[in-house]
Amino acid sequence: MFNDDEMKLILSKDICRLSSLSANGWPHVVPVSYLYINRKFYVPSHKRAKKVKNLKRNSKATIVIDDEQTEVGLMIECDARILEDNEAYTIKRYMESVKGWKNDENAVIIELTPVRKASWSLKH
Repeated sequence: MFNDDEMKLILSKDICRLSSLSANGWPHVVPVSYLYINRKFYVPSHKRAKKVKNLKRNSKATIVIDDEQTEVGLMIECDARILEDNEAYTIKRYMESVKGWKNDENAVIIELTPVRKASWSLKH
């Protein structure tokens, strides 16, 4: 799905902006840490976070990964799924071993499967 320049951007960052749709119809956008593994994005979150509630209600999400220095960016529309308990265990341990991110029993993992993309200032 991603070309070489887009992959370089994805793999060079670990913060993106995640947008979900609030119950009142307004977009909810927050910066989040992510990992990109096997063509999916994984975002740790507290299980009671607004983004998690929003995505349980409406599984459509958009993320933006950009670089303010070079003014390049990538917007990715995704289908979201919330991984909890045993389903989240392996990815939580991987996040801890690779990034040092601590995820306790209140953490869930948002799994984002890319559907569509748009980029700017990147080769297509």
